[in-house]
Amino acid sequence: MEKHTITIQRYANNGYGLGFINGKTVFVPYSAIGDVVSVTITQQAKNYCFAAITDIITPSPHRILPQCPAFSHCGGCDFLHIAYKDELTLKNELFKDTLIRMGAIPNDTLTEIELRHSERHHYRSHATLQSDTTFTGFYKKDSHIIEPMPKEGCLLLHEQLNKAILTGTWGQSPIKIAIDAHCTICSDPTVVITEEEASITYKRSVDTFFQANRFLRKEMLWIVDQLSHNYASFLDIGCGVGFFSIYLGRRMKGTGIDTSMQSIEWAKQNAILNNVNVDFHAVSIENYHPYKNNYECVLIDPPRQGISKRGRKTIIAINPVAIIYVSCNPVTFARDVKSFIDSNYRLKKLFLIDMFPCTYHTEVIGLLVK
Repeated sequence: MEKHTITIQRYANNGYGLGFINGKTVFVPYSAIGDVVSVTITQQAKNYCFAAITDIITPSPHRILPQCPAFSHCGGCDFLHIAYKDELTLKNELFKDTLIRMGAIPNDTLTEIELRHSERHHYRSHATLQSDTTFTGFYKKDSHIIEPMPKEGCLLLHEQLNKAILTGTWGQSPIKIAIDAHCTICSDPTVVITEEEASITYKRSVDTFFQANRFLRKEMLWIVDQLSHNYASFLDIGCGVGFFSIYLGRRMKGTGIDTSMQSIEWAKQNAILNNVNVDFHAVSIENYHPYKNNYECVLIDPPRQGISKRGRKTIIAINPVAIIYVSCNPVTFARDVKSFIDSNYRLKKLFLIDMFPCTYHTEVIGLLVK
């Protein structure tokens, strides 16, 4: 197989390093800016290709020794080979570049991005594992082949989760496992999990969505609370079990909607549990008719695909004073924000929250106002 020598010049949004072979873009996982590496092509496309490192000829000054023996085999991490300060810098630069390219926001008008981060390791309070008859672990990158959990455990998981995974016996994949506020380990979807953040108690099952980073959940609540403090009513789109709605509902009236009936049932229970007056409905924004309600603030927390064109039109028709957009995908965030800016909203505040250290994933929050 033919080998090529390239220099990694920058990072792409998927966490891959980027270089060139005869002018053609090459994406290289587990590389660092400044690396001079020998690579072999693993996948070809018309205008780009993917490659794997066969040898590091000159290591980047940003490289460090990964602390996990499964790194570059397991698909769980992307950046264990660079220092955390460099990871934060590249995530900030990638987010800014995405806003400029995808959101068409001029660099000189882009508001400052406020960065929030915490512990790099052992932050995940739940995870989805894969298992077969011989071992349990995570999928290798871009495959359905299981990489066994190292005997030391996973650097991303809560220490007690690691202990339970390494000593337990698990069934068929996928296995959803979580540790709750009382350090109870659960993988049974029929068992109630209790989460506690910022004096709010949330009940849920292991198969419902909840923010995974135990160190930064409270920070997210505080940011959204701060951004919405001038408003008296809200619509929470993609409310889940009521993570933001319940917290905001202590001081303002609101409505939460989600396409998951299961999550909405939990949200209703959580509203009663925390004595807040928030209505919840199992419906999509595309099929919701909120015009009889005068929401001053719309909070959006969609899945990675963002808000559909029809959904964006519905939000614009509601005509809120402010839109707070929480996103786990900067690319679709930038796309959707452009639609709101084109409808006379202004991007006033931006936050980058490193909810997923050691991976290319990030959480972002933006405030748009009329």
